[in-house]
Amino acid sequence: MSTAERKRAAHAARLLKLAASSTRAAILFVLARHKQLAVQDIAGELDMTHSAVSHQLAVLAGADIVVSKKSGRMMCYAISKNPQAKALVKFLTTVK
Repeated sequence: MSTAERKRAAHAARLLKLAASSTRAAILFVLARHKQLAVQDIAGELDMTHSAVSHQLAVLAGADIVVSKKSGRMMCYAISKNPQAKALVKFLTTVK
């Protein structure tokens, strides 16, 4: 296996690790359905606390899977437009 293939495999493993969390997967399902939502709206849909959702969104944002936008006093999130984010969401939404 070449160095490039090893790097690609490591990157793929990191993306799949993000999806391995049912909480993060649920957040991505909600964002895929609504395009953009405020943290409190995501928390309400998932019946979770604001801080728990914020923590998981920070993990996803750190991996460039979601992007944030401040709207007044609220922080809104959407799925990134990069190929990795799109591929991860496509994978999650095709799982039955």
